[in-house]
Amino acid sequence: MRKLTILFVISAMSLVFAQTTEVTQRLIVGLNNICVQLTQILPIIAIVLFVLAAVVYGIGHVFGAEMKSKATGWATSMVVGAVISLLIFLLARPILGVFVPEISTSDFCTERFYPY
Repeated sequence: MRKLTILFVISAMSLVFAQTTEVTQRLIVGLNNICVQLTQILPIIAIVLFVLAAVVYGIGHVFGAEMKSKATGWATSMVVGAVISLLIFLLARPILGVFVPEISTSDFCTERFYPY
């Protein structure tokens, strides 16, 4: 019973803490920073994966049939990873806007975003 009481008190305190505006602002700024970092790095990762997939696919065709099939599988995996990273790049802002409606402003996901 004592553990349950302690758990209830901690839960109540965390709810009060989570509802303060300072924490909400910090959360929004943190989400903005994540969005900025994703939109900066994911296109680069996609391009590198596409180039590496082409190189691996080409090198795989130089060797025998077993290496050719392995290289084709690796290249396909790299292309799928590149496409997924581009999808994340394109959908990062709308998805974050769904979860936190306050960030659906026009300057969200930019480096000069100031919610306050």
